[in-house]
Formats: sequence, structure tokens, C-alpha cells
Amino acid sequence: MVVLTREREKNAPLRSRLEALGIRVLELPLLCHLDLPALKALPGRLSQADWVAVTSKEGAKRLLWAWKEAGRPPLKVAAVGEGTGETLRRGGLEPAFLPPRATARDLAKTFPEAGRVLFVASALAEGTLEEGLRARGVWVERLDVYTTEVNEGALFEASREGLEGAEVVALASPSAVRAWAERIGLDLKAACIGPSTAEEARRFFSRVYEAESPGLDGLFSAILKALGMDLPREMG
Repeated sequence: MVVLTREREKNAPLRSRLEALGIRVLELPLLCHLDLPALKALPGRLSQADWVAVTSKEGAKRLLWAWKEAGRPPLKVAAVGEGTGETLRRGGLEPAFLPPRATARDLAKTFPEAGRVLFVASALAEGTLEEGLRARGVWVERLDVYTTEVNEGALFEASREGLEGAEVVALASPSAVRAWAERIGLDLKAACIGPSTAEEARRFFSRVYEAESPGLDGLFSAILKALGMDLPREMG
């Protein structure tokens, strides 16, 4: 059995692919996202930078809200990863730049020439992006517009009995790793969506399987590897 730890609405594509292979799935959304007061200031900040950077789907959702509130002005957005980019596209905002690898470090290294960058961030995001950009001489304003908290309701519903038979836990953020370690504590095989999640997981799990490419396909492959299964032919 595989435990999926993202919010329920984000689990559907992965769940359907796993269940199509006959793999049992348990959904245990570890985290919930809360807006911060700085979000209200975001629409007015968009015109003060020549680039906007966003490194998560949750950040992208809030950027879309602010962009629409501001009247949909022309905006150059750099986004980490296809998932974040697709969230922007679905909202009508085409990302102007995606790094070759979906990490904040790679975004900082490959960011187009810029004078002023507005970083739409989670309060829990590390300083990797802004530090990398500032090292290149770029002025960066970071605006923490949301935060992530442990989903106490989901944890209350979960019991050790419910996790009996679980072999793999799928993890999509360092925050999810910490929530699992602190509140669940089972040393299952950890399938991780990207390098920052895998790095955090190695602090708590004895068996970590990092996605070769960050994103849903990579996480799916990491789960199968943890289960000792081969990729389906259409993906292999």
C-alpha cells in the first residue's frame, strides 16, 4: 500500500495511475495552506518589479488571484517546474521562463537578466532563490503570502491501524517530511518528488527514493521503484 500525503484534490492523477496497476492507496493529507496578511498587498506590488518569481503551485494560485485583482497587467513570471507553470497557464498567465531543472537553486542560476524581482513565497520557503539572485546583483523583494500548517484533522482521522500494510509514503515537500516524522514516525520507504524533499527525508527515513526528474511523473516512477516494480511500457 502507498500513502499519498498531498491535499486530496492534488492526489487524483497519481492515485488513478497507481490503482490502475492494482496498487492499494491511502490518502493522508498532512498539510493545509493558509493565506497571510501580505497577500492583500500583492496586487499593488506586481508593477514594482520587472520579473515575478514563484516556486510552488500554492504560490502560483495566489499570484493568479493578485494578477486578476490588479486588472491582468503584462507580467513576466519565472516559475519552478512544469506543475507550477501549468497552474499559471490554467489561470491565463503564461510563464515567461522555466529553469531546466525544477529547483530554486537552478532557477537562481539560470534566471534571465533582471533588475528587480518580486518573489511570491511561502513563509516556510528557504532563502535559496533570493540569495542566489542577490549574488548575481539582482534586487529581490520577498513577499510571504501564505504558510503551511499540519492538517490536524487528517491526522486525527488516521490511526496506526489504518497504516497497517503501508509500504511506501509519497512526499512532495520538506514540510510534509517533517510532519510525517513528527506526527506519524513510521519509517516506511519514502518516495520523494524532488531533491529538496529527498534531502530532508534522509534525515528521518532509512530508505529514500528520489524522483529522477521533479514532478508527477518522477514521483510516480520513484514510488514504483520503492515497490520494486517496473515502469509501465508506455513510460519505460
